Amino acid sequence: MKAVVGVAEAHRRIGPLLGRPAWDVRRGMGSFVTLEFGRPQPPDRFGRVYGEYHLWIQMAAWRLETDDRVVVGSEDPGLGEALAGLEGRALTEVVIRPPALATRFDFGGLRLETFPMYRSDPEDGEFDHWSLWLNPGEVLLAGSELTVEPAGG
Repeated sequence: MKAVVGVAEAHRRIGPLLGRPAWDVRRGMGSFVTLEFGRPQPPDRFGRVYGEYHLWIQMAAWRLETDDRVVVGSEDPGLGEALAGLEGRALTEVVIRPPALATRFDFGGLRLETFPMYRSDPEDGEFDHWSLWLNPGEVLLAGSELTVEPAGG
């Protein structure tokens, strides 16, 4: 069952990821990005290995930046090479900013900033702009609001 949570509760649920290095950072279809954290889990039915925690950036514009420059934006060429800079870096902070739920994932000074691409409206259909599979068996979703639901449901 889907449950709406506030920003403070979302940060509490994200807390166990802090200090964990990202691995298998990859660009997906278009500008989608996935990052794994924690212990590798048994392969799924397609042979893909996910982490104990799995972050999927989707339906969002994003940029990778430092304090003094933008490294790459979600529509720039060379996304894969730039994203490789996150590999092995520990997640140090996550900041979710209402009302659009734009989010900063900080990896020790290298930041992945996300910005929703669409105005989500539950009546017109919703797009989650990021999803975080948590341990055990829950997914934290950022759409028009922050929600938690059982993984796979």
